[in-house]
Amino acid sequence: MSQRVRYSTPVTSLLDPPGSAIPGIPPAISDSAFFRTEMGAFVVGDCLSTLRSIPDETFDLVVTSPPYDGQPKYGNGEKYERDWYADVFRAVSAEVLRTLKPHGSLVLNYRSKRHGDERGTLQYELVFWLRDQGFYFAEDYVWGKPSPPPGRFNRYLKDAVEYCFQFAKTPKWQLYPENCLSPARWDARDRERRKLLPHNYERVNEPSGQGRKRVQAGPDMVRPSTLLHFEPEFSPNPTLHPARFPLALPTFFIKLMTQPGQLVFDPFGGTGTTGVAAENLCRNWLVTELDPKYASVMPERIKSGR
Repeated sequence: MSQRVRYSTPVTSLLDPPGSAIPGIPPAISDSAFFRTEMGAFVVGDCLSTLRSIPDETFDLVVTSPPYDGQPKYGNGEKYERDWYADVFRAVSAEVLRTLKPHGSLVLNYRSKRHGDERGTLQYELVFWLRDQGFYFAEDYVWGKPSPPPGRFNRYLKDAVEYCFQFAKTPKWQLYPENCLSPARWDARDRERRKLLPHNYERVNEPSGQGRKRVQAGPDMVRPSTLLHFEPEFSPNPTLHPARFPLALPTFFIKLMTQPGQLVFDPFGGTGTTGVAAENLCRNWLVTELDPKYASVMPERIKSGR
């Protein structure tokens, strides 16, 4: 599908007429976006303000990674501490719950940092907070990084995992594992052994009265598991974003939990990775981000698809 990319700013009049409506996104939001395509919009601004202007039951999927605890806010010494999550983040998640469709899910990528001699527990508290709000804790996926950031620690190993918690609005969340099939990893020797097992044959009628036919010993393509193997994001980082996730991460969940034409949202959009993944997969999308510096790379990312 050909796409007309249009640039605008949230503080000045548009130089060209508003583009066609993006399904599910109020025109007032898409037309004032920093950047948009025919399928999505990147809004520079507070996600809560944007969410409060979104109608109920709008989004099919929300994929996001909020700032990690202890991460600097504005370069002035302030940090995202626990009270920010208890106050601001819970206000955001309440609006996410309202704006999700009944079949929709929130995928929350989060990993508590280590504080002194202990690993932070906020990653687990978030699960209980969102359940108290009315979310269903549908699944926990573990993102395993084959090449984690290097480091030498006296009593700890390299941190090679992060969580991706799936929260659903109702027990009827949509899931399309057939969109994420991968080649079966049967060992060659095991494959031959399985072919000889009795249950891998079925009887057939032959003139002699005897006969059997070999059947498939195991599927060639299989469903994914909840252990995800994705490398961290190693591509150039011109905006110096402190915690980017790889394009493969939102791509996986968008394929798993939506169909083409549905609407994906990321309230803590960073450099727009969720929007890039959605655009590549022909899903409509909305991304919000406070820092215009991070948004500046979005046009080139959409153009390159990376």
